[in-house]
Amino acid sequence: MSKANRIPSQPLPWRLLCLAALFGLSACTSGTPAAVPDGPGRILTLQNTEIDEASGLVVSRTDHQRLWLHNDSGGAARLYAVDPNGQDLGQVDIRGVANTDWEDMATYTMGGAHFLLVADVGDNNGIRPAVRLHVLAEPETPSGELAPLRSLTVVYPDGPRDCEAVAVDDAALSVYLLTKRDTPPRLYRVPLNTGLPVASAEFLGTVESIPAPTADDLTDDPEFGQNRSQPTAMSFSAAGDRALIVTYKDAYLYTRSEDESWLQALNRAPRVVDLPQFAQTEAGGLNAAGDLTFVGSEQLPAALVEIALP
Repeated sequence: MSKANRIPSQPLPWRLLCLAALFGLSACTSGTPAAVPDGPGRILTLQNTEIDEASGLVVSRTDHQRLWLHNDSGGAARLYAVDPNGQDLGQVDIRGVANTDWEDMATYTMGGAHFLLVADVGDNNGIRPAVRLHVLAEPETPSGELAPLRSLTVVYPDGPRDCEAVAVDDAALSVYLLTKRDTPPRLYRVPLNTGLPVASAEFLGTVESIPAPTADDLTDDPEFGQNRSQPTAMSFSAAGDRALIVTYKDAYLYTRSEDESWLQALNRAPRVVDLPQFAQTEAGGLNAAGDLTFVGSEQLPAALVEIALP
């Protein structure tokens, strides 16, 4: 990939971030994120320590100064709201569902109303016969509790799959799921408004544009280096002209023309978005315009990076 096609973000070493948070060397704890030297991103630490395994993140469409996040498997069935500086805004409990393995979140707009989709689709061992997608009206305020408008049960036509990257196409009202442990990743589609009690995901093809781990990746981390290219989050812009795929190493920004399918767009060479090397990067989302992203990590202190995408 040429450097001209790359969006740089100066990495801030994880140990330095931890020390800054611990000793107050940055302004993270006061709500002012630390600037990343010589790069377009800024790193911040989340104030709410309950967010210790952030695996899903969206930028709100009702309030652009709000991010929604959720934790990974076994966490509470709860959405956490923070502002763009990482300050806690509150939380909303989701009534009547469990967090079996929540791995991503998406946002979309229909009929002028804004919705969230929580994807309970993780399956590390490839044993779940079905996964679930929970559709919620986006809360106006980050407090109290609400029940899903509906929950969609999804099966794969070719057996269980582990998935952590899910996005919604607003215009088509379709959910796209990109698998994690397949090489190359497999792309599936599910209509949001199916009237069936169980929906079968449609296999669309493989996504072969994500660079494989390099020799340095394998040398630097002999145990987990082979996983550096696994997709851990995916997000579409509201207009459907941009997509972001997040991996443990970098993120990849794609543009899509009006006559392209998502499979075609995701198989063209992306722009590479350099990410700070967090402990375990598993959450990320575009804003509605697709010109800004927040990407986050599991483990405490929970960190986010904000990156402009011109």
